[in-house]
Amino acid sequence: MEKKLPETLAGLIAAWPGPAPVRLMFQDEARFGRINHVRRCWAPWPVRPLCRAMLTHQYTYAYGAVDVVSGELDSLILPHVNTDCMQIFLKESLIK
Repeated sequence: MEKKLPETLAGLIAAWPGPAPVRLMFQDEARFGRINHVRRCWAPWPVRPLCRAMLTHQYTYAYGAVDVVSGELDSLILPHVNTDCMQIFLKESLIK
């Protein structure tokens, strides 16, 4: 990719019909979340404790893209990583 990138970009820029300039951006997404684990608990003898716990998985996903020329960062926090959320991120990133 590194060897072919300059000529690929030159071809894309030459064929670009839009009025706005072409922006080269690198994108990634990350998952942040919480997982509760069921644990044991201590109590004085002879008491048998009742430890109620619920296994919970809660996640939030952060999307980010950086422009390699200007250093401008676009980011968005969404509930999932799927095609619909990626399309939302791309539409939001292109509105400038």
